[in-house]
Amino acid sequence: MRIGLIARADNTGLGVQTYEFAQHMRPARVLVVDISHMKRNTLFPNRYPGADIVRGFPTERQFARFLDDVDVVFTAETPYGPWLYPMAEQRGIPTVQQYNYEFLDLSTGSPTVLAAPTLWRFEDVEHPNHQHLPVPIATERFPRLGHMPTATRFLHVAGRPAVHDRNGTADLLDALRMVRSPIEVTITCQDRQYVGGLLSSRAMPANVHLTVKTIDVQNYWDLYTGHDVLIMPRRFGGLCLPVNEALGAGMPVIMPDVSPNHTMVPSEWLVPATSGGEFKVRQMVDLHTVDHHALADKIDQFASDHAFFQQSAATALALADVYSWRALKPRYEQLLNALVPAPA
Repeated sequence: MRIGLIARADNTGLGVQTYEFAQHMRPARVLVVDISHMKRNTLFPNRYPGADIVRGFPTERQFARFLDDVDVVFTAETPYGPWLYPMAEQRGIPTVQQYNYEFLDLSTGSPTVLAAPTLWRFEDVEHPNHQHLPVPIATERFPRLGHMPTATRFLHVAGRPAVHDRNGTADLLDALRMVRSPIEVTITCQDRQYVGGLLSSRAMPANVHLTVKTIDVQNYWDLYTGHDVLIMPRRFGGLCLPVNEALGAGMPVIMPDVSPNHTMVPSEWLVPATSGGEFKVRQMVDLHTVDHHALADKIDQFASDHAFFQQSAATALALADVYSWRALKPRYEQLLNALVPAPA
């Protein structure tokens, strides 16, 4: 089976998602869509040896070349224009789009299979072949060095700040002012001004040592080295790759108790959140705000209850194995093989 992959070669979520797909599924052809200049990202072309790299969105001719000699096409989030699906259908080539609900737009065509990375809003999507296909964790990227005896080093990945403070960085800063335990908190962000702007009106207590890092690391897994717990008070649902990555590193994840988080991590790691407002990208999305006091209490629980942290760290590693590429690759192979007729 000759897989064609439409990929990104930057340090965005789509870049990580498609890179790991390429590493584990070994596509025959890769078309890298380079829009790094539009987003002020760094391009890493060596991640896909032999790939066709297109600056900007692919043209009809570039898609036609890409579709030569492939049996099935996989893309994450988007077809990058109106050409891919009708051209592939005309050639009898099935397509799979692993979508993110907030960006889902089928106005330019529909893939053969619409693959949901989580169960968030799954029932709201109508498609003749709609399947749940989780994004696997590349557990081999993360060395398993054993657990620290206590949780004192907390990490928050703000990433590239998105609409409505997607990852809940402001909520975290408000909660940290109520934390009682002595802890270290590292916030990683790829926008130098973003966290500084939030901190200008918020003073941290003496027991919270806060570090803000704005470096864009080449290897995403390096972000998690030297940390014990990930704090991700995200304001809306959907796929959250830092959660996958933290589990791969053996880190428990503190998240709001909203869909689909309860399907990913134990309820003991979740904190209450209230719904307040909505916005629209391609689909209407509900916004949530985590309870700041409850978030502070959960951070204190991880920092002070050593048995709770140790058990949670072991659970994180067990969940990483459940969602690993080793466990889920057969599911991907089964899906793609079912779409490609066996040779006569």
